[in-house]
Amino acid sequence: MTRNTKRMGWGGLTAAVALTASGLLAPTVAFAGDDPSIAPTAGADFDATAQRLLSGDDDIQAVAKDGRGNVVVYTAGDESDLGGAARSFVDSKSNVIVKSIGSPIEALAANDVVGGAGYVSPDPGDPQKGFFCSIGFAGWSPEGAPAVISAGHCTKDGTANESLLTTPANEPAGGGSKPGAFAPLGTVGYSQYGGPGNSAGAEGDSSSVDISAIDVTNPDLNLKPEITDWTTASTNDLAASTIAVESIGEAQVGASASKSGRTTGLTSGTVDSVEGWAEVSGRWVYGFGVVGDYNMVLSGDSGGAVFQGNTALGVVSGGNDPIPETGTPGGNFMWVADLQAGLARTGGYTVALKIDAPALTTPSDGGTVGVGGVISGTAEVGTTLKVKPSTGDAFDVTVDGAGNWSFPAPDKLGAYSFSLTSVSGYNTSATVDASVQVKAEAPVITSPANGSTIENELTAISGTGLAGATVTLTGDVKGTAKVAADGSWSVETDLSIGQYEVTATQARDGETSAAATVEFTVAPSAPVITGVQDGESYTGAAVPTAISGTGLTGADITVTINDAKVGETVVKDGTWSVVLKDALAAGDYAVVATQTVDGVSSSASVRFSVTAAPAPAPSPSGTPAPGGNPGGGLANTGMGDVAPLAWGALALMLGGFGALGYRKVRRATR
Repeated sequence: MTRNTKRMGWGGLTAAVALTASGLLAPTVAFAGDDPSIAPTAGADFDATAQRLLSGDDDIQAVAKDGRGNVVVYTAGDESDLGGAARSFVDSKSNVIVKSIGSPIEALAANDVVGGAGYVSPDPGDPQKGFFCSIGFAGWSPEGAPAVISAGHCTKDGTANESLLTTPANEPAGGGSKPGAFAPLGTVGYSQYGGPGNSAGAEGDSSSVDISAIDVTNPDLNLKPEITDWTTASTNDLAASTIAVESIGEAQVGASASKSGRTTGLTSGTVDSVEGWAEVSGRWVYGFGVVGDYNMVLSGDSGGAVFQGNTALGVVSGGNDPIPETGTPGGNFMWVADLQAGLARTGGYTVALKIDAPALTTPSDGGTVGVGGVISGTAEVGTTLKVKPSTGDAFDVTVDGAGNWSFPAPDKLGAYSFSLTSVSGYNTSATVDASVQVKAEAPVITSPANGSTIENELTAISGTGLAGATVTLTGDVKGTAKVAADGSWSVETDLSIGQYEVTATQARDGETSAAATVEFTVAPSAPVITGVQDGESYTGAAVPTAISGTGLTGADITVTINDAKVGETVVKDGTWSVVLKDALAAGDYAVVATQTVDGVSSSASVRFSVTAAPAPAPSPSGTPAPGGNPGGGLANTGMGDVAPLAWGALALMLGGFGALGYRKVRRATR
């Protein structure tokens, strides 16, 4: 067995475990707060305990933990066979579980030529023999060249350098019995079995692994990030039925784990322990244990893939092969070399992963998009999208944390063809080819606005468009203009009063856009009402008897008061007037004057009120009679008698005064 380089953190007690020279714990190991009946499950204490157990008793095959706070001790025989220090340790610790696997853990690479799906590395010391093993995973060299990952012990410490693929139908897993090679595979690029330099591995050294990387030298081979289930071995096409490898991870205790190898094919067991070490044929290997039915794993399965779902976990390092001469069953325990720990020693070799192909969503393949519009879709999180146009340079697009990507449509109009590939390291997805039609959006007419009214005349129609395009106007205005670099354009015109409709398109790169249409009115300016003031109140002689104002010479003027037409006229020399036929009574009035030229009108309005004139004062009463005081004539004033002629003149004068005064009062009353 070899110990792996990776040492995982173990939650548990912090007491240091003192070990005696004889190989077991000292009689007193407890510190303040520690429970001496619980075996350490973390750090240096656990490492030291595992090392002492493995080196002190040949029957102990592996020591690991089960994820539930227990130390698991695997033995080749029965628990009752344990003796000495190991027996004392097991009996004194409440969290130690002993499991018998029936036979020692051995490397499962067959030395004889048996052939099959997998590979064989001829023994350089005996051409008639070789090491039959199974490929774990397709992979990449540090430079991105194709490689396969397998077990280090399959290379005879790197001396069995050449590898050949074997015929699937001839393998034991394919129902055959006479293995044979059919194609070159490659040469060893890296191999380590045990500690660095293929040493036995120091106890507790986390760099003890079982890993090999074979550089593929056969250019005709097509490596895929998949694991065969061996159901198609009879056709010699193991790629016809596979499980994809999508990630690399760590084994989970209690979960099912599957294995694929050239001897037993696809089998499964349960992860029994993790983050431990086992001694495989004299070398330490860091990894985890899997238990299952007998013949779950046998010689020749070494290096085969071990996985959970689509997650790669490790390669087969060893197991308890049955012993035919003794009738001892086996193959029900498998020690798996941790994949991540092994790869960390290779100097940059990686496992090939299957990446889902990206998808184009907007627009759909064959759809249309405007210049500068968004082309978007989805891709696997953690990848980079590579876009390669049919013409021009390729470019990368970031895939966000939600798996979305986007980039702007090109400036050139017409068909835009491109390919999409998701990339992560040296792993690439299938390539998706797509094409969209890039079209210019309809130009925008900014002046005049649709539905607007312009006063008296319009001298230009303007807007925005695609730089370099030619804008063409049709309808009531005809003309062309080139869109400037800032996106603006303008066409001169001379529109007088009337109603108009104008359509604009733009063309560039042999493509013509959709059309934009506006309808607008050029109307005469509103007339001005001058004879009546807005908001004024009139009474008596000031009450308006006509409505007048100014306007465009020759325009028709119609006047309404409180929505009733009161007259119409024509503007002459810039002025107009409509005489009211009836006097305005007291009340509120709204006057609207509408000016019409060539059927297009504009209006002005004012509001005013009329109030009644105040009533006149009453006439004076009790006017004296012309002859003086009643019953006595004139009062005696000291004037003496008046001559008869004088009296007649006085009476005449008084009578005339009375007549004038009456007329004046009546006129005022009327």
